[in-house]
Amino acid sequence: MTILHVTNGDAVVGELTAAMDINPDEVLVWREVLHDGPVPAGVGSDELARIRARHITARSNGAESAALALFRERDARLAAHPRHAEVALWFEDDLFDWLLLAQIEDRLAGRPGPVTRVRLAHPPRGDLRAAFEARRRIEPSSTAFAALRSPDPRAWLDVPRFARLLEELPDVRSGLTRVERQILEALRDGPVPPERLFAAVAEHEDPPWLGDATVFALAADLDPLVTGAYELTPAGESVLAGTAARPPIDRWLGGVHLGPGQPDWAWDPDARRPVRLD
Repeated sequence: MTILHVTNGDAVVGELTAAMDINPDEVLVWREVLHDGPVPAGVGSDELARIRARHITARSNGAESAALALFRERDARLAAHPRHAEVALWFEDDLFDWLLLAQIEDRLAGRPGPVTRVRLAHPPRGDLRAAFEARRRIEPSSTAFAALRSPDPRAWLDVPRFARLLEELPDVRSGLTRVERQILEALRDGPVPPERLFAAVAEHEDPPWLGDATVFALAADLDPLVTGAYELTPAGESVLAGTAARPPIDRWLGGVHLGPGQPDWAWDPDARRPVRLD
């Protein structure tokens, strides 16, 4: 039976189809950005698709109906693949992909057919055919996705691959997430153009996992610490210097709702664990 190849983005599709000598319609691109915005517990897959479509289009000024249609089409393709046919998951080892894998494994948990993991190297990709031949069978589990959706970020401690996600909680002292601090530090010596801002932030991430759209969206969220021209304001300089804290804003990270009126969770870098503030 035909293998359904699931991967993390459009960029690799051409290389993958050429290496495997398959048609593009045998590849399912799992388009999502699960480190940005709400992924709440207690809702079904269609309602979650609605929530995600609403958040993502609010970020991009796109059409919510179009985003929802794409999510539904993606979900339907995965669900429609014959239950005894193989699903091959082509994903890199980084936070962006581990979150996607958590969602896909949740959808495939209990499936009778084989589910395999192909370790997709970061560019340069190397021999993709050899990577496929070295794939290993996995038993999909809902555990990681349930942890991501928990309203208590301490659940993430049980998923080693979510260690980097924990640092995107506000720091207990500054109120900045790790990426937010990296943005402020990149602007310390003056404004920079968008491409330089992204490069300066991304160079601190090993393995790389950030996309430029994420960095620009987070920079926009830093108002009034950062202007739209990517320049530090006096308030931003004070937070970076440690003489002030970043005021909390209403936002979601996975299943954790942060901000005014919500439970105050923060990241304690010394204890290396999330803490709830009084």
